[in-house]
Amino acid sequence: MIDHSTPPSHQSNDTVTQHKLTHYQLVNFLRNEIGKAGTSATTVLIIKVRRAKRLDAIIGDTSTQSIKDYVDQCLDSLLRDADRYAHFSDEQICLVLSSLANNAQSILAAIKILSELHKPFIADNYPVTLRPHIGIANFPELSRDAGQLLMYADIASDIAATNEQGYHVYQPEDQIATEAYSGLDIELGKAIKANELQVHYQPQINIQTGRCVSAEALIRWTAPGQRVIYPGTIISTAENSGLINILTIWILNTALRHTAAFLKVGIDIGISVNLPPKILEDKELPQIVQQALNLWGVPASNLTLEITESLIITNFESSLTMLSKLRELGIRLSIDDFGTGYSSLAYIKRFPVQELKIDILFVRNILKSRKDEQLVRTIIDLAKNFNLSTVAEGVEDQETFDLLRDLGCDLVQGFLYSRALSDIDFVNWYRHHT
Repeated sequence: MIDHSTPPSHQSNDTVTQHKLTHYQLVNFLRNEIGKAGTSATTVLIIKVRRAKRLDAIIGDTSTQSIKDYVDQCLDSLLRDADRYAHFSDEQICLVLSSLANNAQSILAAIKILSELHKPFIADNYPVTLRPHIGIANFPELSRDAGQLLMYADIASDIAATNEQGYHVYQPEDQIATEAYSGLDIELGKAIKANELQVHYQPQINIQTGRCVSAEALIRWTAPGQRVIYPGTIISTAENSGLINILTIWILNTALRHTAAFLKVGIDIGISVNLPPKILEDKELPQIVQQALNLWGVPASNLTLEITESLIITNFESSLTMLSKLRELGIRLSIDDFGTGYSSLAYIKRFPVQELKIDILFVRNILKSRKDEQLVRTIIDLAKNFNLSTVAEGVEDQETFDLLRDLGCDLVQGFLYSRALSDIDFVNWYRHHT
């Protein structure tokens, strides 16, 4: 639990060093805590940290160890003597908070940790911003088994990545997410073959005219028994089970089939489909895309493929070759989550892309953070200098829309206009808003 009574600078070195354990030691510590007699609460927190490099820092580089050291420093300054943590990976930290008066204190701890880790800091002489989210699993409500508590906290952290609070407390109704650990891959493979998944569409709005000019294709799945599977769980299960390429091709064909249906009823819009990292390694990808366009009779200019910035940089030369071949088909290419990658600005002139998609984190904070507003302004100005269009996702209020319009953004998407809709609902929405 967060210690509010003792400022970080007053803690002794002994307190600082005793918090951190190895993975093995922490699991044993958790087992010992939940095995003790008594009614005190114990909580497991899984913190997952993504790095969000701002544009004023992407020409430099910082080491993973420097970032881990900073996270350790933050945790050591916040935790009580009784609390322990361990790094499970470079981006995942597990905390065990024991002897709590009640489990509500775990939420206060999560909020305080998120507040600290969200603050920009300097590592290796470069500014760095982290994007943490926290999953919480409580004992004794959920389980007396350490492994299950860790799994529940991990599931909760994945759910937390999709909500505004940045944290999520595992609830019994989240049980469906545990299927990802026990056979959902088999069920997903069957669902793809049986055409049981759905693709929904979130409108993208021209910020000057207010008209819908395109839509992003997003995967949805209601499994047998009316079990709604989180999109993140679908993608991670597909990646872990080797189904991601098959799933992506299915999404592409479904999106183009619906686009063809839209065209037949007079709805001529673009469609955006996300490409996972793995599929860019498939040398037959350009042929697959061309065959799908031919099959459904959709003009190549109507299709945009979204690729994450970090993916391009990780395998730059091979990715550049593949993207160039895709571009030759006449389709559009977009860099997704722009502003969070590791690229040098010098690379941008070599990207055969037409669009930059501003990361949702910066858009959501644009009204609260002067730095995020400056970042978004920089991305938009950068795009204009390279004759690229910009898309801002996560636009949920008129004030954010107005600011993005003033900054010169081209397209927006978000709940201000609509959630993701089924193909039938999208047609009805489009007709109502045209």
